[in-house]
Amino acid sequence: MAKDITLKAYLALGTWRDTVVSRMRRRAGDSGASIVEYGGLLVIVALIVVAVRGLGLQGIISGAISNAVASITGGK
Repeated sequence: MAKDITLKAYLALGTWRDTVVSRMRRRAGDSGASIVEYGGLLVIVALIVVAVRGLGLQGIISGAISNAVASITGGK
């Protein structure tokens, strides 16, 4: 009986190992973000900065951040 449980555990571990290894091998071709993705991210950040400056929200955002930090740290 104990031998059957040990064999089942060994087989289950082998199956799990094979599954993990095969999934890792499939992901090996993914080498990270491309220059197009970085360029798109840069464009989005630039648009956000332009929108904030164009709408004059610098003071409002700065004040909100200062208030949040003060409430967390117990400051003014």
